[in-house]
Amino acid sequence: MKEKVLFSGYTKKAGKGVYQAELDSDTGKLSTPETLVELDSPTYIDVTNDLKLIALAKSGDKGGIVTYDISSGKAKLLDEDFSEDGSPSYVKFDASRSLVFSAYFHLSKVTIDHLTADGKIERCSEINFKGSGPRPEQDQSKPHYAALTPDGKLIICDYGADRIYIYNIDDPKNPELLNNYIAPSGYAPRHLVFHPTKPYVYVACELSSKVLVMEYSEEDSRLTLVDEMDAAKDEQKNTTAAIRISKDGKYLYVSTRGADTIATFEIGSDGDRLKKIDTVKTKGNGPRDFELDPSEKYLLVANQDSDNLTIFTRSSKKGRLNILEENISIPECVCVHFI
Repeated sequence: MKEKVLFSGYTKKAGKGVYQAELDSDTGKLSTPETLVELDSPTYIDVTNDLKLIALAKSGDKGGIVTYDISSGKAKLLDEDFSEDGSPSYVKFDASRSLVFSAYFHLSKVTIDHLTADGKIERCSEINFKGSGPRPEQDQSKPHYAALTPDGKLIICDYGADRIYIYNIDDPKNPELLNNYIAPSGYAPRHLVFHPTKPYVYVACELSSKVLVMEYSEEDSRLTLVDEMDAAKDEQKNTTAAIRISKDGKYLYVSTRGADTIATFEIGSDGDRLKKIDTVKTKGNGPRDFELDPSEKYLLVANQDSDNLTIFTRSSKKGRLNILEENISIPECVCVHFI
């Protein structure tokens, strides 16, 4: 079966924008990535169910998000909003309400936009943050992630202030703060994933190279720390990046730059404990993002600093990864997204 996958990243060197390719889930063979749309630094993307591409981008000194119709295999511009003094670091689409969440790492805010049926971007509100952390990189609030909890709340990771915020967005024009979790000092929560069936969330903390395991209460939107594990050793040299969970909730994967590894954790049957079962080198430098393909037979890693993709085979029974291919050329890639 052919699975379509998009890649995007920086354009400081040879990168052109968003690329597309097909992965053969029978063989693990990836077609040569080809340019889908040329954009200035689309460092994160999302795609709607009807194949509208939402991408971060820059235009001169301004930044924001753009939308394209990619249903034909080619990109047709629908709308663009370059009204900010910088581009976001993360974007997520809420299909149930047609909302777009954009986390502005350098501007200390998260915006909520409505995406119309024809792909137009309409601003609903923005949430501004304050705060800082003990490390030099934490000189101000730096939201790095904004997405949904299982019960439809907005959850935000603030790398700069060591916070995780949860908002009610039933009225997206007036988001209501419900709770905020104070992470251990200097950990810098970056990205997170929820267990598919258990009330637990797993948080990748960039500056500590830790993974936090927290219980999530839908009743009061509260997070309670129950466990933590090392994604990699020697936090002074490493920065943890992306985190993914298998659909059956049995295995968790975490990338760490510096160490240039993917750590594999087995998740306990109750969801509240992790056991590290393997660590593999990514065969490249700076693995920022990675993704499991829809069949979950493969894991694709984007090595930003060495301009290559690595493909691993994955055991569904044991969760372990084995190298399949490591020399797929793609420049400055920091986002992998199957559609």
